[in-house]
Amino acid sequence: MRLGRLRQRDRWIQGLVLLPLFVFLPQSLQPAPPGIPVVLQWKVMVSERNQAWHRLAGSLVAPIRLASHKTGLSPALLAAVVYVESRGRAGAVSAAGAIGPMQLMPATAWTVLHVNPWQVQQNILGGAQFLQSLLKLFHGNLTLALEAYNAGPTRVASGEPPPPSAVTYAKTVETFLRRAEVRTDSSPQKRFLHQL
Repeated sequence: MRLGRLRQRDRWIQGLVLLPLFVFLPQSLQPAPPGIPVVLQWKVMVSERNQAWHRLAGSLVAPIRLASHKTGLSPALLAAVVYVESRGRAGAVSAAGAIGPMQLMPATAWTVLHVNPWQVQQNILGGAQFLQSLLKLFHGNLTLALEAYNAGPTRVASGEPPPPSAVTYAKTVETFLRRAEVRTDSSPQKRFLHQL
């Protein structure tokens, strides 16, 4: 009986330890189902994370630099948004229909931002312009701007509490941004940020 309780408690604790991964990672990077050793799950996740960084460091440096130059936003901030939104996948499409590295909704991209969401450079520039307008709307408050980027500006500007997913999104981008700014190792992340 005691052994059964211990195993159940251990599984519960393991679930608590892995719970933040379900909140912060897209489904493709979430841990594998039970039965696969945790060590293998982590190796796969780290490998996929590094692949995302190599995607960012490859074809997305120039578009992020250009968007940063045109909008005045930090390239590290834009890289953080791209990484959290799509892991640097140019052809990413969310369940809600958002497209590209900055995950722009097609209607917003075409009618408001006047960009083609399928073209990487236009997608990143459009996302940067949208984020810049949100920062102006919320008087430079990065947290509110990121929540509005995720949940929509109307909802955040109305004063009602943003959905938990938007709060989590903003915290994830801000955490990533802080880590990117203080990173001192030779990881793919650091090499990418030095290219910007």
